[in-house]
Amino acid sequence: MRHFVNLQTDLIRTFVTVVDLGNYTETGHVLGRTQPAISLQIKRLEDLVGAKLLHHKGKVLDLTPQGHALIGYAREMLRLNDRAVANLHEAQFMGTLRVGLPTDYAIGYFQRIIADFARTNPDVTFDIRCDWSRNILSQLHVDDLDLAIAITDTMPAPYVSLYWSERPFWVCGRDYQFSLDKPVQIIAHPKGCFYRKRMIDALNTEGREWRICFESPGITAVQNAVLDGMGVTALTKKTLLPGMRVLSPKEGFPPLANLHVGLFYKHIKASDAALKLIEQITEGVSAFRKPTHARS
Repeated sequence: MRHFVNLQTDLIRTFVTVVDLGNYTETGHVLGRTQPAISLQIKRLEDLVGAKLLHHKGKVLDLTPQGHALIGYAREMLRLNDRAVANLHEAQFMGTLRVGLPTDYAIGYFQRIIADFARTNPDVTFDIRCDWSRNILSQLHVDDLDLAIAITDTMPAPYVSLYWSERPFWVCGRDYQFSLDKPVQIIAHPKGCFYRKRMIDALNTEGREWRICFESPGITAVQNAVLDGMGVTALTKKTLLPGMRVLSPKEGFPPLANLHVGLFYKHIKASDAALKLIEQITEGVSAFRKPTHARS
């Protein structure tokens, strides 16, 4: 007969909160328990799953490989638990949601989800901030945002609930002419951009010379520079425009490494309204991508 192990929600909540807040003391304050009680709950969860979930690297609390494997399931279990309770209690959605959206990714789709949510939940107001992914995640880390969509170099990453991969493509204007004997003219966002890094890494690996000919923090300016024939850049399918063409390896442009896009939030900080919006974003992403729920 199959042996069932039931993971208690209070233990899961403690585990996720410790991971998000980074220490036992603050977790105890937030959950109304002493630090020894928090430690005991983590030990009980580890005993249930039969694995060590957390360890210290100096003063930093980090997930073990088994902890990484559990954290995605744990976030999803908490979200479903709290959404079920909110539905049964007919929770009223209100307050302000601070949402971060990346300027270095196609955000129109998520803006439409947020707009639909706003129309059906008029008591919720929004504070939407568009910025570089690294800045958005920094704001989430210090609790200046409630949730965020952002790009990272690797996954899973801190606070991520689900994520998916996007393959960037080399693109140029339809009539753009280039020579393999001359440096590649790159149109890019400023240093720190993941697209920029992938272009430069790919060309350096091939031993190709390159130079940045146009730099702008805005996606529209980059797109217009491509259409004006100023050079080449890397875009995803959602940011390709009519008048552009994709460049292939046969033309001297090597494949670019995937980008990783994720939905990030701290569950302990999330209101009922935030969890409802997260639910709608999760459903929306599943319609066009096969996301990973932060599981190994």
